Amino acid sequence: MAVEDYNWADKLVHKLAFGTKVPQDVLCDIEAQLYADQISRQKAMAPIFITSLPRAGTTVLLEVLARHPALVAHSYRDMPFVLSPIIWRRVSSRFHVAQDAAERSHGDGLMINVDSPEAFEEVLWLREFGDHYTKTGIATWDRLPPEFVKTFREHMKALIASRGVEHGGRYLSKNNANIARYGALARALPDAKFLLPLRHPLDQAVSLMKQHKRALAEHDATPFARAYTRDVGHFEFGRNHRPILFDSFATDGLDPEHVDYWLAYWIAGHRQFESDMRAVVLDMGALTNGATPVETVFDRLGLAPSAEALAHASGLLRPLPERRDDAGADEDLLKTATELFETIRARAI
Repeated sequence: MAVEDYNWADKLVHKLAFGTKVPQDVLCDIEAQLYADQISRQKAMAPIFITSLPRAGTTVLLEVLARHPALVAHSYRDMPFVLSPIIWRRVSSRFHVAQDAAERSHGDGLMINVDSPEAFEEVLWLREFGDHYTKTGIATWDRLPPEFVKTFREHMKALIASRGVEHGGRYLSKNNANIARYGALARALPDAKFLLPLRHPLDQAVSLMKQHKRALAEHDATPFARAYTRDVGHFEFGRNHRPILFDSFATDGLDPEHVDYWLAYWIAGHRQFESDMRAVVLDMGALTNGATPVETVFDRLGLAPSAEALAHASGLLRPLPERRDDAGADEDLLKTATELFETIRARAI
């Protein structure tokens, strides 16, 4: 459910869930005890993580993959008690209503409703690693403690169990912030599959800049929209913007309202993929214009063909818009970004 669809009661429940850690913690403990057997029966093996900086096509990929019957992802119906999916599904099911799809707040033409998949995993990271989130930005992760890895696996199992999937469900995550911890995740979850959507850096940088400006206006006009994105750990844009503090990213002299900021951010975020061979690199230009079949993506992720997912993809995928004219980008930054893009794209499926 889009933020603008929240009524006073929805906002009240949201504030109850996120006002302090207590409600989420209590429900988590109750769920772990009441549904221990149901959760333990799930395997949650070979999870799939879609990650990249925003505006690369992560949501489109989530929309397509979430239609696959073997995969389970968070949806808007899991809000606001994201960390207790079994209990919240059971409690909230009596209030479920159908909702027509409407364009999401990004203004990019993607249509969503309460059953649409969405990126809510960051709620768990924010709760467990609050010290990583500072006023200046989000610190990257070098390693993940074993106790957190166990907690994360249990959350995957609970989400799968909440959908009534027995033994075979695979967790599907779309989380842009996972680019801050990609290496640590890959080491901690060796059975996981990582999908990196790759978009031309200038197109993506211009889109990032425009989305940031759009979010600034939205946050100024709607305080609840700002609170909502902060509570679910979405610090990508607007008044809540906190960049991921990649080693090579220096913000001195850079303005988020200028394309050069986002080009430098793109370079810093993608350096880790220059020689890394673990992620499945997907050229979004090739996917959206039909040069790379969706079936190829399924195959690389270890998924059987799915007629439902393929049909959804055929109605959703459209060529990405190019925004390379008169962007006013620094020539050296653009050259560096383009060369890095071509290096990574050479490994695309």
